[in-house]
Amino acid sequence: MTLDCSMPEHATQILPREAYTSQEWFDREMKELFAKTWGFAGLAKDVANPGDYMTAQVGTFTLFVIRGSDGELRAFHNICRHRGTELVDRGCGNKGKTIVCPYHRWTFGLDGALRGVPDQKALFPDFDKKENGLHPASVGEFKGLVFVSPEPDLSFDAYLSTIPEVVWPHDLNNPELVQAQEKIVYEMECNWKVFFENAIDGYHLLYLHEHTLGGPHPEKNVWEPHGDHQVWYSTEQENIKSRIPQYVAQQLQKMRLKPLVHAGEHGYGGVYAMFPTTLVVTSPYSFSLSIMHPTGPNTTRLEVLSWMPKARLKAMGGLKHVPGYDKTTGTIKSSHWKVHPLETGDFQTEDVYVAEKMQRSLQSPKYSVGQLASGPGAESPLTYFQQCVRNYVPEE
Repeated sequence: MTLDCSMPEHATQILPREAYTSQEWFDREMKELFAKTWGFAGLAKDVANPGDYMTAQVGTFTLFVIRGSDGELRAFHNICRHRGTELVDRGCGNKGKTIVCPYHRWTFGLDGALRGVPDQKALFPDFDKKENGLHPASVGEFKGLVFVSPEPDLSFDAYLSTIPEVVWPHDLNNPELVQAQEKIVYEMECNWKVFFENAIDGYHLLYLHEHTLGGPHPEKNVWEPHGDHQVWYSTEQENIKSRIPQYVAQQLQKMRLKPLVHAGEHGYGGVYAMFPTTLVVTSPYSFSLSIMHPTGPNTTRLEVLSWMPKARLKAMGGLKHVPGYDKTTGTIKSSHWKVHPLETGDFQTEDVYVAEKMQRSLQSPKYSVGQLASGPGAESPLTYFQQCVRNYVPEE
């Protein structure tokens, strides 16, 4: 939806404080932003066969994607047209040849058309099944990733903008990459935009992450805009756009890790910030997806999916080694940090720490934003992102 795809020359704060704290603003985002854009649903390989489905949450909308008998992917609102009951169970599964509501057994085809109504002649004599198919949504697939939108007939190509022209890092069907069985879930005490803005802030990399990412300097990294999205590169090496900071590359070399065969060359980005809530983070050694689910004006649920070589995945040790792991809920919470977050050696923990500090300061009437650091490797990407939000949620 972004009309001007150039990075702002001067970084400025566009969104008001209320955009990060107000229930009223949060409600507007649900209606005006999340109802009209796209969210990550899952992997195409998980809906490979006819009848395969997966559910997704985009804002306040519950949707599902299903593979039709004709091989096509379709998306629908997960609501029966009779009493509005949730049709398919949350998660993934296979519905066979039809979708049957568990409440009154109204039956829909994989194409969403209403096929059967029990006792129709006696109870619904003038009922038109053709007018009561499932509410359609939109679905799109890119590089094995499936996205959905609550809006029907929305253009996925328009959403992607120029992202297909950017070098993409990994093929998730490559046998070198093994998906971690455990999804990491963070329960964060911050607005989703606070966390997203932290992710695209190039100015903080050398300071907050001095001992984990080690930079780069604001003049040695760049965010490039592509429609509503942005892609990050390190520019520490002359004439080369790299996918990881030099400091990280040096640390990984000391560990004698071997890069993935297909991902050893430069050219692809290190972070693909897919508006509004999906972050694709890549390296020569791994691939991850971070999906933000706004749960309130001051809270966000972050789900992280990871892929890496089997040996490294085993060495990571699983969820219990993630700082803040709560074994009771299986989620990561700042309330369960056992050491100071800046002593964990984990850059994600450092980001959550600062994002939650930002959210607490936003509660103060004295909160204000001073002069920002301009530049595509500093804080201009925040201005670009905020303008994207404003395009959906304009001033009243």
